[in-house]
Amino acid sequence: MARFVIAFVLVATLFGLLERLYRRTWPVEEADSANARRRFGLRRDTRTDLLYTLFTPLVTRSITTVGLVIAALLLARAQGLELDLSHGAKRALAPFFEGTSIHAQPRWIQGVELALLLDLSSYWIHRLFHRRRLWPFHAVHHSSSRLTWLSSVRLHPVNDLLTRVLQVVLLLLLGFDPTLLAALVPFTGLYALLLHARVPWDFGPFRYVLASPLFHRWHHTSAAEGRDKNFAGLFPIWDMVFGTLYLPRAAPTRFGVDEPVPVSFLAQLTWPFRKRASHPNPASPPQGEAHDAGDAPPRVDAIDPEAPGEPDR
Repeated sequence: MARFVIAFVLVATLFGLLERLYRRTWPVEEADSANARRRFGLRRDTRTDLLYTLFTPLVTRSITTVGLVIAALLLARAQGLELDLSHGAKRALAPFFEGTSIHAQPRWIQGVELALLLDLSSYWIHRLFHRRRLWPFHAVHHSSSRLTWLSSVRLHPVNDLLTRVLQVVLLLLLGFDPTLLAALVPFTGLYALLLHARVPWDFGPFRYVLASPLFHRWHHTSAAEGRDKNFAGLFPIWDMVFGTLYLPRAAPTRFGVDEPVPVSFLAQLTWPFRKRASHPNPASPPQGEAHDAGDAPPRVDAIDPEAPGEPDR
């Protein structure tokens, strides 16, 4: 727990300073002048995100770990393999990758292949979560009306569980060493914080090589032109190849979702189960997919409609 607190303080200091540095040059966003009740000097969105900062690494990731173990055991049973979980994760999962052609490659090559594969799989899984059946779980992540680095941890447990299980099952089936994935996790986690940070970076000449904060802000916008765009987490090439890239020089100024997703933390955890059947995906589907009539109700931002407007802080 002490390590978690120290890491959070360091990360909060770093990204807090970055966002404050660009605060006065940032375009005015709807949420800056919208109703945003404060308590203890914090916006309601921020208070919810702070609760997720504790819940996501401590609870959601624990649920995901249990799901991964169960998935590995079921996969091993289907392939007639024996897993001994008493000798650590690497030795337990060794039957999946020892002797495979991928495992015989140098580890740096495996690392490059794994980074590309994980981002490609993330791209398509991400698109699945923008479809009708899975959207309510992902809408929780998109419900922030004011996107900051803290918004990256606003993640429903079902969203995290399904994404990780699908990726790890694919990794094991192909014969990759799971410890390589474990080595990438800290980097991808920190990069996700950067992507959600309230900074106007687009990486200049590398804007089509690496996903930038501006690239990802257009994914989170509720404006029609940015919907269902920029799904990649690392490499925009996947959006270029599959026709979902949208990267103008200007930054979006409107965020949120069409459904009235609750603002409070506990209500967000239960909302997808209560509303999944009755709330269709409000965002337009990826190119080439038709929209059913009535799929897009009027936009309702996840803000408190009763609170007086306050200036940005």
